[in-house]
Amino acid sequence: MNKKQLIERMAAKMAISHAQTKPQLEQILATIHQALTEGEKVYVPQFGTFELRYHLAKQGRNPQTGESIEIDGFNQPSFKPAPKLKEQVNS
Repeated sequence: MNKKQLIERMAAKMAISHAQTKPQLEQILATIHQALTEGEKVYVPQFGTFELRYHLAKQGRNPQTGESIEIDGFNQPSFKPAPKLKEQVNS
């Protein structure tokens, strides 16, 4: 499912137009994005948690030259589903 299809389903479920639904979805996504940017966790009960996971710096190797390089540490957004969501998906 892509964003357009998600908007269509939301509009149908809430019995409102696509034009009304799109800004609502955009605001939800923007709020999650902003919270993650600020280093916060976003917990949605019975759905899951959006959070950042830090990956440590490590040594790598350039495959073309064989030269050893330093790969910087970085934050990776992640999603951990709630047990209720896992149960619903697997039933």
